Amino acid sequence: MGSFTKGEIVLFPFPYTDLKGSKLRPCLVLSEEMREDILLCQITSQRIPKDEYCISLLKNETKNGSLKIDSFIRANMLFTASKNMCEDKLCKIETKKYSDVVLMINKIISK
Repeated sequence: MGSFTKGEIVLFPFPYTDLKGSKLRPCLVLSEEMREDILLCQITSQRIPKDEYCISLLKNETKNGSLKIDSFIRANMLFTASKNMCEDKLCKIETKKYSDVVLMINKIISK
């Protein structure tokens, strides 16, 4: 699939929290490559009620492609995985939006 950089959105078979299955969904690449691994953050089209960790991502807030519909980055749903499992690159988010996600993750881990 090639190389990945932080801020890109890829299609990835994101695992369910019980690890008994997965769903192909867009994910935000949070890290540069760490050998064969990358750190990902789930993106969903559904607003999770009372989830203070969702960051809105409008389909027109991307470059080099786009999402099909407005979505939400779930800063509390992180996963490290092999970059070889990524199925496609979709687009990239702006630096400001990426910074918003990093700030939210910092807020979560420093509580």
